[in-house]
Amino acid sequence: MSKYRYIAIEGNIGAGKSTLAKLLAARMQHEYMPEHFQDNPFLHSFYASPERYALSVELAFLEERFRHVRDAVAVDKWIIADYLWEKSLVFARVNLKGEELKLFERIYHHLTTQLPVPDLVIYLHIPSERLLKQIAGRGRDFEQKIPAEYLRDVASGYRDYFASERRFPVLWLNHDLGPEALAQYVARLMDRKFPPGLNMIER
Repeated sequence: MSKYRYIAIEGNIGAGKSTLAKLLAARMQHEYMPEHFQDNPFLHSFYASPERYALSVELAFLEERFRHVRDAVAVDKWIIADYLWEKSLVFARVNLKGEELKLFERIYHHLTTQLPVPDLVIYLHIPSERLLKQIAGRGRDFEQKIPAEYLRDVASGYRDYFASERRFPVLWLNHDLGPEALAQYVARLMDRKFPPGLNMIER
């Protein structure tokens, strides 16, 4: 069993979060907690018209993630999630601006005090060119026109957020491993204790 009871896997769009979380959960006998992104009724509309639907898509994600994390952690299980609740703030800062961003941040900061923080976050850092190939390979129609610039903005948003995070350890993992090899490598990392804040891991 891991030293970490609640682990969140993070990364950019197409980074392989779900695949790693599933493999780790099976290997480490944790419960896998997926993000139900497909339940967001505004997601397809957002990709077609980002400025019009940005606030709607972010608020819908915020509410769904809040309920899911609150309910999963309440049952006191060992969990590996394929997302971090705080990703809502990262994406909002990329997609929103002005008064819409201020509104979102007020709601976010009210809700976040009601949720536990993870014991460990693993961030999969992958260059945008490789992300685009992986996004194309998984074949979700609504993702196929995501520009590389947007992926770079999201990566910068995560880096800025984690640079000031002190509540839990974050492993920023640069790698070129396949899914099974990555799961084996990360499982070995779970035997170590890491200090709170950003820990750069090169592989």
